[in-house]
Amino acid sequence: MENDQVHDVVKSGYAEVARQGGGCCGSAPSSAHAKTAALIGYAEDDITGAAADANLGLGCGNPTALASLKAGETVVDLGSGAGFDALLCAEKLGPEGRFIGVDMTPEMLERARTNAVNAGHARTVEFREGLIENLPVASQSVDVVISNCVINLSPDKGQVFREAYRVLKPGGRLAVSDIMLSEPLPPDIAEVAASWIACVGGALTEEEYFGHMRAAGLENIEYTRKPAGPMLTSNLQDPMWKAAIELVGEERINELSNTVFSYSVTAERR
Repeated sequence: MENDQVHDVVKSGYAEVARQGGGCCGSAPSSAHAKTAALIGYAEDDITGAAADANLGLGCGNPTALASLKAGETVVDLGSGAGFDALLCAEKLGPEGRFIGVDMTPEMLERARTNAVNAGHARTVEFREGLIENLPVASQSVDVVISNCVINLSPDKGQVFREAYRVLKPGGRLAVSDIMLSEPLPPDIAEVAASWIACVGGALTEEEYFGHMRAAGLENIEYTRKPAGPMLTSNLQDPMWKAAIELVGEERINELSNTVFSYSVTAERR
């Protein structure tokens, strides 16, 4: 797909997630979101506190824990969704801090703004409509860039990291959770629209992903990873996956799930 087509597919899919309260890698009932959050690294207080209503089960890790946030800092979130990470960050940033969430889906932005007001963070948290490849944020204006299972959805990850570098202050840092592959995704699966919405269609190998980060100027890249296959195979009956299953078969998708990993990554701008 062309870049604009990818944006349209992802935007449409996540608009539906926002309306129905589903999850990224397959929709899920709201009762499952807390369990998902616990599995990917969120603490009990995160899951049950003021941010709970913003948890749509969209992540694949916890970048707010990676970022080592300090009171008074400014944070930008690439693909902020319904604002779950925004509200968790706001608690750590305090009244002098600032959080800017960027998302291209109006339905997500509406939910996020409502959640910020309800949680009492409307003064320090804002959400801007835009693409993560073209951030509506001033250059060298933020201390931290975070993202949670969103950069894999971009058709131009090199540009995403160039933008992250641009908005970071010298000495600023990046903390992301994302999906990567141990081997390239077969083209016939990557081209299925549902696989983009379900978090793997645009995923890169570790070498490719970190190559884009280094080319953008980011340094001191560190990471951990864990298998993400269970997150994929548990949702094969979800409507998002039916097109992929019809084209390539459930057995092959199960095999491919062994190549999918969830990464927690940090880096710095010098």
